[in-house]
Amino acid sequence: MALDVHVVIAPWDQHKQVLRSIREAVFIVEQEVPRELEWDDEDESATHFLAVNTLGQFIGCARLLKSGQIGRMAVLESHRGQGIGNALLEAAVTAGEEAGFERLFLHAQSYAEPFYRQGGFLPYGQKFTEADIEHIAMEMKLPLTFQPPEDLPARKSTPKQDRSVAAPPGSVSQADFFEGYSDCLEALGRVIASARRRLLILSPYLDHELFDQEHIAQAVSALARSAPRVEIEILIYNSQLIIERGHRLLELARRLDQKITIRLLAETPTGTSSSFVCADLDAYWLLPSFDKHQGIADLNNPVTSKRLSETFAEAWRKSREDPDLRLLRI
Repeated sequence: MALDVHVVIAPWDQHKQVLRSIREAVFIVEQEVPRELEWDDEDESATHFLAVNTLGQFIGCARLLKSGQIGRMAVLESHRGQGIGNALLEAAVTAGEEAGFERLFLHAQSYAEPFYRQGGFLPYGQKFTEADIEHIAMEMKLPLTFQPPEDLPARKSTPKQDRSVAAPPGSVSQADFFEGYSDCLEALGRVIASARRRLLILSPYLDHELFDQEHIAQAVSALARSAPRVEIEILIYNSQLIIERGHRLLELARRLDQKITIRLLAETPTGTSSSFVCADLDAYWLLPSFDKHQGIADLNNPVTSKRLSETFAEAWRKSREDPDLRLLRI
């Protein structure tokens, strides 16, 4: 029977011995990374994470740098394929959100790219070799950073050496990385159609090109009418555009106001603000930058769906009603 695994924050001065032992086993022994590349002066200032099971065994680790870079993610070979990499990545992302980062990034070994895509990271730039291992730089634009921190760290032009190890390929769900309008719209339709009880939509302007489409409106309408306790919640920043131009989802919300609610976000979006959809507890569709048709969707990813749903819930708590959204046209 699989043992429960917990991820804890592990201060370097207290846990450096076990952190070093895991990284030594994975990077230096297994992957033959030179010692002088593995150890650097970042460890003392980084936030470290340890995965520990119910027997008290330390079986994985990761770190988050002050630049927003996640790395040194390692899981002992005998414990891979059990979701430990997912748990470590989620802990690092959560810590990044709490620290106020607008963007997190990492250097993934090329074979692990699908794993990080499933976790919400998207590739940028060209592949490169680090410690004789092919890597790809990947980033995550964190949701709802409408007012980014004043001292937001900038992306460095030259990748800093780091390595990230995940579970072997094939151990993650099949995330769909899309780029371009048609693929973006098709992925959105799939995720919305998968909803059975609850649908959450966050889109600063409820983009007409994507959300004001007949098949999208039909899917939302079918969900709203499918069961008594269906919940459809929509968050937007500005209602003027959809009121003036008209919008299929707005008309649905006015007619089915017991099932569909639209509220206004409390914060002003920036050019890198995200747009996302969560269907029930498993599926999501995400545009890291709401004005670009590039993103990721997954019909079976409870970890990322839960994180986005929590982000939505916090934004919903701060949102407000707009009486104009409830007025039916005469």
